[in-house]
Amino acid sequence: MRHVKFIHFSDLHLDCPFTSLGPDLGKIGQRRQDLLDVFDGIVELAKRENADLLLISGDLYEHFYVKKSTIEHINNKFKEIGDKRIFIVPGNHDPYLNNSYYRCFKWNSNVYILSEERSKVVLEDLNTCVYGFGFESFSKDSFIKDEIKSVDNDRINILLVHGTVDMDFAKKGYNLLSSEELSQLNMDYIALGHFHNRIDNVGQKGVIYNPGSPEPLGFDEEGEHGIYMGTVSKESLDIKYLNTNCRHYRSIELGVEGISNEEQAAEEILRSLDGLTLENTLLSVTLKGLAKDDYKIDKLRIKKLLEENLFYINIEDRTVPYCDYEELKNEPGLRGLFVRKLLDKIDRSKNDKEKYLLMKSLYYGVQALDKGRIEDL
Repeated sequence: MRHVKFIHFSDLHLDCPFTSLGPDLGKIGQRRQDLLDVFDGIVELAKRENADLLLISGDLYEHFYVKKSTIEHINNKFKEIGDKRIFIVPGNHDPYLNNSYYRCFKWNSNVYILSEERSKVVLEDLNTCVYGFGFESFSKDSFIKDEIKSVDNDRINILLVHGTVDMDFAKKGYNLLSSEELSQLNMDYIALGHFHNRIDNVGQKGVIYNPGSPEPLGFDEEGEHGIYMGTVSKESLDIKYLNTNCRHYRSIELGVEGISNEEQAAEEILRSLDGLTLENTLLSVTLKGLAKDDYKIDKLRIKKLLEENLFYINIEDRTVPYCDYEELKNEPGLRGLFVRKLLDKIDRSKNDKEKYLLMKSLYYGVQALDKGRIEDL
């Protein structure tokens, strides 16, 4: 029985701009190098494991930011794999445009860019057929079932696709797919990309897998990230997930009630990071709650106390000075009415950001009524 060994990853976004890191060019440069290091590690794994195929399901790089030197690096690493085949479907961040490197760069002979121009490759030595339909532009709302009429059931059939699966989006443009329709294509493995979170064992046949991004790209991508390695035949699919990320993102909220100085705040933050390697952690801290009248927390000092331990830290101050609004709301007159109205809106707020803005409005409003002016928080 013929088995094909593969490694599958997607959404690496090489030369990502990392706008969440602000103007810190040094950290941005290091994060871009992190992505290259992860890519190099995946190629080394493919060599070490003697994988037959390297499957890349879109968004390998960022079209508007990628440098030619990065493309050359990618291609040189692909050459190191020798006669092993690399299959790529362009995604919505690296589409198959007329001026894209997928069209304009001379790739190594073992690299196959799957598009409308070449959507199917037969590998006789592996008795395998690889299909793929990438993005021709930055959006796509067609479906591959219109392109794949039938498959050769005597071969191992693998499909690479970049798109949104089983999500009810009103806005089209990201290749809306359903696992039920994908299952009807009768593939032996479907290498999915687009979502940066891991999706296992989807569809009627249980052959649809999305590894997510091998390296997290922002604070909305906490937790483990990695790739798949497996073997596929006509009778079976054996697959495992391998962790690859070198950095971790973490977002925490710190209530300032009970915090009396910046050293105490820093200790509380470090306690919440127990188990993480601090020098590899990108941390976002949101300070929340009602601050004491006699203490205004200094977020810059907290950052100074922590930044030598962490790869990156950002602190947002969403605290509001303390005031006994429950007492104020029972007052007669304009101030009591204003406090009652704002507290009612705060109770009905839809999210933390809206609640914070309403709390600020409440504080400023009371201050204006009391003093005839407002002071900065």
